[in-house]
Order: sequence, then C-alpha cells, then structure tokens
Amino acid sequence: MKKIICAALFLTAAYTLGAQEPVTYKATSEVDYSAQVPVSIKTNFEATYPTATIVTWMPMGEDYWYASYKTDNNRIVRVYYNTQPWYLMRNGGFKASLPVLNTFVPDDVITNAINTYGNSLYSITRRLSNGNEEMYHVTFIRNGVAEIATMNGQGVASTETKITTTQH
Repeated sequence: MKKIICAALFLTAAYTLGAQEPVTYKATSEVDYSAQVPVSIKTNFEATYPTATIVTWMPMGEDYWYASYKTDNNRIVRVYYNTQPWYLMRNGGFKASLPVLNTFVPDDVITNAINTYGNSLYSITRRLSNGNEEMYHVTFIRNGVAEIATMNGQGVASTETKITTTQH
C-alpha cells in the first residue's frame, strides 16, 4: 500500500512540474476587449503596425482605446486612439514605449521586469543601496494605483514590500 501511495505522489509531482509554463510576456487583463474595438481604429492599427503579433486591446475611459504589444527590441509599446468622431476621421493615434527608464538599466533587468509585471509595468529606476548590490525601483500600475517593488541587479524581484501611491 505504501508503494502505491508513494508512486501516486511521485506521479502527481512529475505531472505538476511538467505542466508549468515558462515565464513569458503576458498581458495583465483577463478580459478580451478586441471584439469591442471600433473597426476604424482596429483597421488603422493593423495597417500602421503590421508586425505587431500579440496585441492586447483595453478601453481607457469613454474616449480612448489603447493597444499594447511587445517589440523585437524588448519594449512594450502602447498605441492610444481617441474615439471622438473628429479623431476617428483622421485615424490619428499616438504611441508610448515602455518602460520609462529614468537611469541606465541593464537589459536583463528590463526583460525580467517585463516578464514579471507585463502590461502593468511603467518605469524602472536604479537606486543606491547600502551594499555593493545594485537595486532598482520598478513602478507598475494596477487598477489605477501605482506600486513600487524592488529588483536586484540580475532582475530578480526581491521582497514583496511595495510602496503604494494613488493617482489623482
């Protein structure tokens, strides 16, 4: 009987380890809004950015939509579109490349921050530390609230001590 229980536990552990997904860039939204995006905005985006593959659409208030995608040079790009008729006729939009880098940040830290925080990531800033280890403040925005976490020089998020600030 003990052998059966041990075998069952071993198989369960093996299945659990085999079912894990590698860490990749993921959007933080669980809802797929792509069907609700106005056709003119979606068509303009696809014509302007034909190489964008994994695109996440999100509403922003009543007047804006934005599309997020990851570029080949490991940056998150957001393209904003206004839904007002005058802007829809012009097919105008503007884009922002994230994360905002306030100081020099190594590529490993940027990659790990993007993989950890996804679309929530806003900025990364090097901070002074007491020891010889480099530390970085990583700002991400969830549900309209800015939070700051720390990462070490290898891009590993350290303790989950977060400083929360509200947006006005």
